[in-house]
Amino acid sequence: MLFNLTINKKWTSIKIAQTKEKEFMFCKNCGKELKEDEVYCSVCGFARDQGNRFCPNCGKEVSDPNASFCSSCGFKINDNQTYSSDPRYVNNNQSQGTKKGKSRLAAGLLQIFLGSFGIGRFYLGYTTIGVYQILVSIFTCGFGSLWGFIDGILILTGRLDTDAEGYPLSE
Repeated sequence: MLFNLTINKKWTSIKIAQTKEKEFMFCKNCGKELKEDEVYCSVCGFARDQGNRFCPNCGKEVSDPNASFCSSCGFKINDNQTYSSDPRYVNNNQSQGTKKGKSRLAAGLLQIFLGSFGIGRFYLGYTTIGVYQILVSIFTCGFGSLWGFIDGILILTGRLDTDAEGYPLSE
């Protein structure tokens, strides 16, 4: 918890108000504004508390990635921890790493060529949809495989951009 100390101009009274500590509002890797319930940045895939390129308080780019405080707003930005600027790599020295996203290209191609078996959806973790695609293909004598083909195109064009766990697909 943080405490705000307010002293009026006449120095006759002191007011101490307890305030809630501010959550990270900007991604520390790409500077995108984060919603309060976002655990991972939807742009770069970094966890909300990882990265060292942007200030989480004001969103300004940090000139020195090893700096302890933001030069723009004075917010403490670094606890002497360094993280990779690429979300596909995990810093093994940290207890929480960034999960590598599944490949958009692999998921799309699997879905286009093996969509009647739901393989692309199984790859992304959508097992229920994968089972439905198998059943539709069986009951429609193979015409249901059109669903898998269209699904693969949607994956490749970015209309489906996360896996079943909510992690963004990598390029």
